[in-house]
Amino acid sequence: MGTSASSSGAGTGAPFDPPWLDDAGAGIDSDYAEVPLSPGATPLDDGSSTEDGEDNQNPTTPPAGPAKAPPGRYQQARGALTGFVRSGSSSDLRRGVSSFVKKGMGGSSRAASRMRTSAIAASSLGGFLATARDGSDPSINTWVDSIKQRGLSAKETALEVVQKLIPTGGSVDEDSARHSMDHAIAHLYEVEPNADIFNLTDDQITNLMAYTVAFDVYNRVQLELGQVFEKLKYAPQLVQNRLGQVLDYVMVVVNRSMQKARAGGAPRAMREIANAALQDALTVFAES
Repeated sequence: MGTSASSSGAGTGAPFDPPWLDDAGAGIDSDYAEVPLSPGATPLDDGSSTEDGEDNQNPTTPPAGPAKAPPGRYQQARGALTGFVRSGSSSDLRRGVSSFVKKGMGGSSRAASRMRTSAIAASSLGGFLATARDGSDPSINTWVDSIKQRGLSAKETALEVVQKLIPTGGSVDEDSARHSMDHAIAHLYEVEPNADIFNLTDDQITNLMAYTVAFDVYNRVQLELGQVFEKLKYAPQLVQNRLGQVLDYVMVVVNRSMQKARAGGAPRAMREIANAALQDALTVFAES
């Protein structure tokens, strides 16, 4: 899985944050991103939290520092991931993703700022589905009733949800968010075949938000590193297996960060939880 197209990645000297970034999430209906989510169980402390320091900034605030990417920004990441494809070594995988975040995207804080649309997409999806479940918005109630009356399949319903939240898209970030939402809902159905998209529990919504962020991070790795996997002369089955391992690694880290962000004694806005989870996950990736 991934975005609809890959590229050779951003080159040396390109700005870390493109000029259109501030408007990248404008095409996402984020009206429900502030809906609160109940606290979850407190996860075990794995030492990866970012309680203090620069990496705990709000991802929507671009961090201070050089605005231009350094020479060979992705060279180490490509080399490590090439080694990972050959060997299947988890250390090569972690080293490649770490370099991607630290050097390729300018560190975890800048990466979180660059990927802010991921948090917007996750929190918008979570807030919308929580509102649909609770029946607290008449306009959404009417829309849900119309979907149910059409007798759509689970896959078709997922597409309708994504289309409602991102009706137009257009930017690379919004297209990635669209794919990530779609894949996240599909993954939820794989894990829980009997899940009712309009009657999800808070735990299921948390998982769905984590899947959305994870798929977006995974998409970003493929998009920015270009065709590092496709150019290697290995059997397609091996390449797909390695890509699956990358996704599994990203999923584990993001899910843990999402659970950590949700833990606590009081409900928090989904946007706040998604921002914190994205920042924490990228910090874990950078330090791995």
